[in-house]
Amino acid sequence: MQAIFAAIERRLIRARLAKADADTLIRSGRKWLLPAFRRAARVSPAYRVLLAEAGIDPTKIKTVEDFVRHCPVLDKTNTFRRFPIAELIAEDVRLDDLASIITSSGHGGNGFAFGISSRKQLRDAARLIDIGLDLAFDVDSRRTLLVNCLPMGVTFASNLVCIANVSVREDMACAIVDKAGPLFEQIVLCGDPLFLKKLCDYSQDIGLDWRRFRIHVIVGEETFPETFRDYLAVVLSIDPDDPASGLIGSSMGVGELGLNLFNETRETVALRRACSRDPELSKKLTGQDNAVLPAPTFMVFNPLRSFVEVIDPDEHGVGDLVVTVMDEKAPVPLMRYATGDRMQFIDRQRVAALAPDLTLPSLPMIALHGRAKDRLPGGGHVDLFKEILYEDHTVARRLTGAHCLTPNDDVLRWEVQARAGVDVDSDVLTDRLQRHLATRIPIDRAVTIHVLPYDSFSYAKTIDYERKFNYLSKD
Repeated sequence: MQAIFAAIERRLIRARLAKADADTLIRSGRKWLLPAFRRAARVSPAYRVLLAEAGIDPTKIKTVEDFVRHCPVLDKTNTFRRFPIAELIAEDVRLDDLASIITSSGHGGNGFAFGISSRKQLRDAARLIDIGLDLAFDVDSRRTLLVNCLPMGVTFASNLVCIANVSVREDMACAIVDKAGPLFEQIVLCGDPLFLKKLCDYSQDIGLDWRRFRIHVIVGEETFPETFRDYLAVVLSIDPDDPASGLIGSSMGVGELGLNLFNETRETVALRRACSRDPELSKKLTGQDNAVLPAPTFMVFNPLRSFVEVIDPDEHGVGDLVVTVMDEKAPVPLMRYATGDRMQFIDRQRVAALAPDLTLPSLPMIALHGRAKDRLPGGGHVDLFKEILYEDHTVARRLTGAHCLTPNDDVLRWEVQARAGVDVDSDVLTDRLQRHLATRIPIDRAVTIHVLPYDSFSYAKTIDYERKFNYLSKD
């Protein structure tokens, strides 16, 4: 009976979203914001301190506009680095009801933040994951294997799909696909870009024939360019421009807020690919010059769950991403939490006017412009160099995908790691990268390219696929 109710719920959600209007959903979601705020102000010892220090009387916050105008912005530093977890946990949560703790990646250099779930949230997790998977991949009607290659103990629960939690073991992932894959109608791979690159290269080394399967990919942990999507697509026999083919889509989460706050859809992927092919479309839509950044990642979010803001926007509306998860049962309520990313809202009417042939998703859209800390001094962003790395698939096949940029006066040093066994001295990798770079150089300084043998890449000790890799060196 429970399975029947779950199936009915998924169908109702599908039907509701099919008829939904993004603006209506946003208005509906706003009504959950103030109750979540009032509860946080009432039961979070840490948040009470932060409000008091900001001179905020919670009873004076009567509208969404009041909340946005007056309430402080939180981040990892002024919450998890400052307060003991006991003071961040809501007083209406029994410690016996805590069921799981996950950490942030620690990538920002400010220590760890923690995502804490109650037993009820953990019980509901499979239902919520199944709804998302069904919306993206029709798992309710297709027998599905999900191969989870995410690091740091990030696992999934599901009542609809078969899950293989292999972490960062490309040999295990490929063995499961090869031997167990034929039992299923489709396979979903989930991992971060660097590991998925390693997985794809290993699969080619052992001759795994991906054409035997219907493959989808969920990419997390960091942003990636369209050239990387194309690289995965060629290896995995996916046509990103064919709605009937597999989907390669990204998902963005924040450990302390939730593992899936924003995600790409087929419609947003099509929009990004259109912007990549037509830089003028991208510039008209976002104000962004594709010579400085690759096309942003267009994503949707659920406004019934998350209240999303952009603060300190520039003239194009690009600013810092701030999220409030409107869960009145959250063990750690976080109001107006800055994620460290740059984003802007996307006007659906503007998209429709500029690209009338594209279908738009029913949920509201943002354009994600990558991590703020990955912006280069003097202009540009490390994501542009990721794009160049995958321009030529023959070149990309000979590289690991790991690379590091070091600004030094007027010279930018770009170090790129070759795959093990690649003879760098007799190769033309540097020349080919230089030619691609020459057509895309975004900043007023010289760039020196150094393709290094696998064992000579000095940053290799940080590549264990358990930690996020730093593409920008401060040295």
